[in-house]
Amino acid sequence: MVITTWNLRQGGLSNMNKIVQVLSENRDSDILVLTEFRNNTKKELLINSLKKSGFDFFYFSTTKTKTNSVLIASKENYEIEYFEELNNHKERVLKIKTPNFLLYGCYFPQKELKKIIFEFLLNQIHQNLNEKIIITGDLNTGRHYIDEKGASFKCAEYFDKLEDIGMIDAFRILNGNIKEYSWYSNAGNGFRIDHFFVSKNLKNSLTKCYYKHNCRENNISDHSLMSLDVKP
Repeated sequence: MVITTWNLRQGGLSNMNKIVQVLSENRDSDILVLTEFRNNTKKELLINSLKKSGFDFFYFSTTKTKTNSVLIASKENYEIEYFEELNNHKERVLKIKTPNFLLYGCYFPQKELKKIIFEFLLNQIHQNLNEKIIITGDLNTGRHYIDEKGASFKCAEYFDKLEDIGMIDAFRILNGNIKEYSWYSNAGNGFRIDHFFVSKNLKNSLTKCYYKHNCRENNISDHSLMSLDVKP
């Protein structure tokens, strides 16, 4: 199974035709987690294109046309869970339950507000310690000096908390400490902020975790696309 995550940049802006082309080239994915999705008029172009690539099921929570949120598209129908208890951040996390794992698709806020989502996810993991779990999306965070040149990330300590509770960074497990960035600032500084965290009981099922940078380098989005391959 291939799971792919990508930040569309403010709902796709004027690039939706190019975005659907990129996604059609990644039709081998089984589940897409698309962040900064907006429930606006361009949504129909996105969904109709994904249907042509075999995606029949679409999950999203927002009804607001200018709100950045999460869309999960899949080729199979799964049980979906929304989280109204997150209040102002309820559009930032979706969960689907597949026969093999729980998947949390996430779009984190900025700065200290990230604590709200991290604490929520830690609580979710505590409640599902016997489950296989995947957390993915735009986490807007990374490790100091590894996922960025310096130490500017807010809430980076939560990566340690995730690992303390049994989650592992899939990209680091499979690729070591190589420097690879998924987003660049206007000053040209690179940051790895798009991630896959998986529970340790999935470690032996991981085969590949990788970025595709051409969509960012071609300015279709400001984020690189990221995929995880998981054996049955």
